Amino acid sequence: MKNFFYTVIILSVVLTGCNKEKQLEESLFKEVMDIHDEVMPQMGTLRNLSKSIQSNIDSLSADSTSLKSNTKEEMKKTIEELKKANELMMEWMHQFEQIEEGTPHGEVMRYLLEQKKLIEKVREDMLKAKKKGEYYLNQ
Repeated sequence: MKNFFYTVIILSVVLTGCNKEKQLEESLFKEVMDIHDEVMPQMGTLRNLSKSIQSNIDSLSADSTSLKSNTKEEMKKTIEELKKANELMMEWMHQFEQIEEGTPHGEVMRYLLEQKKLIEKVREDMLKAKKKGEYYLNQ
């Protein structure tokens, strides 16, 4: 009877620990996905900004006095930054892998922390490019 009691206690401790690990994993996964969900809709905005800036360059280029050469080059760089930010998001989404059931907790946490850093960088680049694009579009 004593062994049964100890077995029940040990199982309870193990299951509680596993449950806490699972909760940590789910929480970190949610953080990663929340960042993704925040910036994913920006992809269309970045594409539209890129097209609009290019359109402005094209229309202003006809009147060479209207657009200084360095401003035109800055606008072209901004278009490239907008495109690159979109590409980074696509790359991140393509490389993100679902975690297989049974993967050790430490591996799961390392992977999710790495993914969180990567998607935070994507967010930073996308928001920076968007801000710069809006600046040149509103000039």
